[in-house]
Amino acid sequence: MNNLKNYQTRTVGQAQIPALGLGTWQSTDDDCIEVVSQALQMGYEHIDTAQAYHNETQVGAGIKKSGVARDRFFLTTKIFPDDMRFEPDNLVKSVHDSLDKLDVEYVDLLLLHWPDARVPLSETMPALAEMQHQGLTRNIGVSNFNINLLLEAQKYSDVPIATNQVEFHPFIRQHTLQTFLYNHHIPLTAYSPLARGDVFDNDTIKAIADKHNINRAQVSLAWILSDQNRIAIPKTSTPSHLQSNLDALKVQLDKEDIEAINKLARSNGRMIEHPDYTPEWDD
Repeated sequence: MNNLKNYQTRTVGQAQIPALGLGTWQSTDDDCIEVVSQALQMGYEHIDTAQAYHNETQVGAGIKKSGVARDRFFLTTKIFPDDMRFEPDNLVKSVHDSLDKLDVEYVDLLLLHWPDARVPLSETMPALAEMQHQGLTRNIGVSNFNINLLLEAQKYSDVPIATNQVEFHPFIRQHTLQTFLYNHHIPLTAYSPLARGDVFDNDTIKAIADKHNINRAQVSLAWILSDQNRIAIPKTSTPSHLQSNLDALKVQLDKEDIEAINKLARSNGRMIEHPDYTPEWDD
C-alpha cells in the first residue's frame, strides 16, 4: 500500500497499518455502502470487514462509490470457521469469494476470525501464509487468539502475524495479552473500543471529556491510541460521528487521564457474545 497520509500508523514487518479505522460489524445494506463511501472521502485510511458480517459486497460498493484509489487505504477482512472453511482446500476459494464481493484484487490484511480446535493451526496458518505469498493479501493476522494460540500460530507461519484483533476498551482486562503482543511486536487491534456505548455513561470518562472539551468517544479512542502498539476500529453509521472519531487522532491525553482510565478495567468487563469454541482468555 502506498500514498497514505495518516500521521499515525503501526508498523509490523513491512506493514504500515493506520491506527484508526472504520469497523463495519452490524453495518448493512445501503447504510453500509454510504458510511464506507463517506469515511473514505473524509480521510479514513483503514476499513475493516469480515465474511461473518455478511456485508463484504456492500463494503466493496462503498469503496467504489467513494472514488478513492485502492492504494490510498488499508482494507481488512476475516475468514470465519463456518462449515470448516479453514481447511486448506477450501481457503483459496473462500479468499477469492471475499475478493469478488469486495471487488478488489487484494486485501491488505487477512485474519482468521476465531480459533477453532476442530481445524488445526498446523494446516490453516501455512495456508493463510500462502495467500500472502500469492499476493491475495499483503499481510495476515488473527482475531480472538489467546497467548498459547498466538505462539502456535507463529510456529506454523513463515510470515509475520500483523495483528491480533480482540475486544478492547477501558473496562476490559487485557494486560497479560497486551504485554505479550508488545514483546512480540504484534499490534493489538481493538474492536468494540467504545464498549457497546458504556463509555458514554462512565463518570471518569465524562470528567476527562469535560476537562479537554472533547466527547466521551474521543476519550476512549485517544486512550487506546495513546499506546503505540494499539489500533482502534470504531463502528458508526452517523456522518458526524465519523468525523468525531477521526478527530480522536488529534487528542492528547495527559498522564493522569491515562492512569485514571487504566483503573476502570474489571474482571467482568467483556461485553461481546462469543461462540462456544471461544478459547480461555489470558486475563
